[in-house]
Amino acid sequence: MKIIFIRHGEPDYSLLEEAGYTGFRLDLAPLSAAGRRMATEAAANPLLEQAEILISSSVTRALETASYLIRDRQLPLFVEPFLHEWQVYESGTEKFEQARKLFFKNNGSLPAGSPVRYETAEQMKARFFSALSKYRDYETVALVAHRMLIRQFVADQQIDFCQFVECELKF
Repeated sequence: MKIIFIRHGEPDYSLLEEAGYTGFRLDLAPLSAAGRRMATEAAANPLLEQAEILISSSVTRALETASYLIRDRQLPLFVEPFLHEWQVYESGTEKFEQARKLFFKNNGSLPAGSPVRYETAEQMKARFFSALSKYRDYETVALVAHRMLIRQFVADQQIDFCQFVECELKF
């Protein structure tokens, strides 16, 4: 299956941060004005013409991006809650950054005795394949998701907001 990965547009966390939201509650953040412009421009990407369907993470920033991508097309949209961002099982920006550094240092694995718990690369991949298994009959799908999830399939690549990355995967 050909996957056209699309990273969501730039989010605006300010309102939620001002309200004291942390962790998964930040996933309620909408796109920023710049993120909406990015998504509007991304909707013109000719790669979308190849897609039979668009699948989106249910996280607000991804779903809002998807809404711009399908606005002027007859492209069915499917929402998948298990395509969410990488999970860190402890709250706080410091813990998240510590987990991110450990994740990359340990090539996606969780070392025994780690001071912070997080989802491993293998767990992310398993979650991804489980969520996408029902779409295996499609040849080409566009998928709006998150950088850490996308990086499990296109490693060592910088993935900017609203960037498109093509990938062939076997199910």
